[in-house]
Amino acid sequence: MLVATFSARKSITVRTAGSCPDLTREAATGQVRRAVRALQLETELRTSPERRADRFVSRWQALDRAVEQRYAAGDYSGYHAARKEMSEMARSLERDPQLESILANRKRELGITFESGRRLGAELAFHHGIDLGRGRGLGL
Repeated sequence: MLVATFSARKSITVRTAGSCPDLTREAATGQVRRAVRALQLETELRTSPERRADRFVSRWQALDRAVEQRYAAGDYSGYHAARKEMSEMARSLERDPQLESILANRKRELGITFESGRRLGAELAFHHGIDLGRGRGLGL
């Protein structure tokens, strides 16, 4: 249990450190209040299904806008990178049925306007033209 907690905190610390160098500098000099608070907020986000759903929707919408902007600007490497991240997000729903069930009620926010009967991850991929990597070959 202690190892899992340490590992989880380590990954959060690395993510937080990468996204906020000022916070890392403060923690290195012994001023840890903001760093501790950032870790607490990250833990709340990871453990609350509703907050995870909010984060998923906002990240999806931001990536969807980025895809359109990058394509329009001719930044095809950025376009493909954003679509790859969207594909990974859609695939991640297969491993998180709790998040998938919460997001099922928020399909419009994810850009899905009709019901196809697919699981949400597959529906997201289909609606946005993302390949989830499943081949359609004959298997010969």
